[in-house]
Amino acid sequence: MTKTKVNLGVVQETLLIPLWARTAEIKQADPIIVDPKSAEILEAIDYDFDKFATANNSQIGACLRGMLIDNWVRAYLQKHPQGSVVDIGTGLNTRFERVDNGKVRWFDLDLPDVMALRKQFFAETERRQFIAASCLDTDWFERVKAAGTQSCMFVAEGVLMFLNEHQVKQLFANLLREFPGSLFAFDSISPLLVKNQKRHDALKHTSANFDWSISDIRKLKDWDSRYQIMEICTFRDLPAKYLKRFSLLNRLLFSHIPPLRNTYRLALVKLG
Repeated sequence: MTKTKVNLGVVQETLLIPLWARTAEIKQADPIIVDPKSAEILEAIDYDFDKFATANNSQIGACLRGMLIDNWVRAYLQKHPQGSVVDIGTGLNTRFERVDNGKVRWFDLDLPDVMALRKQFFAETERRQFIAASCLDTDWFERVKAAGTQSCMFVAEGVLMFLNEHQVKQLFANLLREFPGSLFAFDSISPLLVKNQKRHDALKHTSANFDWSISDIRKLKDWDSRYQIMEICTFRDLPAKYLKRFSLLNRLLFSHIPPLRNTYRLALVKLG
């Protein structure tokens, strides 16, 4: 079988890390995410995934991150079954396949090179559209609004830390202005992790670099008081049965050293 060549930008290449992580998870006795679609895609791509083989923290972390955001999206769809979800920086994510309720209007958004790759493995439908654009653009807002839903949720998984602070602030401001009352689920990192990013077990195998960081996610309210922090989660808050898969040393560090415990977190924010 002829495999698909990957021709992605430096940051865009990082989308292959969670794809690999979800595929590796299938082999676990009690998998965090069961995602056979990702395994099919990985098998069809010509890329050296073996270089991530020892990135245990990233493998577990990417799946835990995916599970938590999936749960937030499911909770949103329970309240708004015909709402709209925009997966910003979707990469080769299979979230739609995992959470689709048969009614949601879904938008997969990513840069043109990523979307060209994505279209080889996923198809648009009446309820699911692809948008080839930067999250920093504004033209795509009208496509989302055209869905005519009363509620909207935005998701940015493994995206914001590759932007600079000005760009992140602008994205938040744009979404607040155009989609007031919407939800925004995303992950973020602390300055300590940016400082030590060369030690990151998966990112070090790429040429990408983290940029934006924030010491305390509650500081978003300093940007605009209308940002409402609905929920914050670190890995230590997740089920113990999954945390046991991290090394004992990492579990101790996550639990007992506050600066390390807060190096990575996920947040659900209401915009206005």
